[in-house]
Amino acid sequence: MIQTYKGIRLELIKRNYEGYAAKRFTLGGTNQNVWIPNKHLEADGTIKAGENIDYVFRKAQRQLELAGYIEAITGIKRRSI
Repeated sequence: MIQTYKGIRLELIKRNYEGYAAKRFTLGGTNQNVWIPNKHLEADGTIKAGENIDYVFRKAQRQLELAGYIEAITGIKRRSI
């Protein structure tokens, strides 16, 4: 299932997350990935409406750059050179 957050394409990696406090998503269809805590997700892995998860992506600046997100994203990153 593919979803977007502020223009970032996210796809849930299918695996058994039982006992985990977060789920792993790929960025932009690449091998780069981030973990999003379950408190921001529905049971099926979709991001809850109105959730602010900017902090997850602020910690993943290099992964965003390697996934091809070089333009500025409001609240998350500045433009990369």
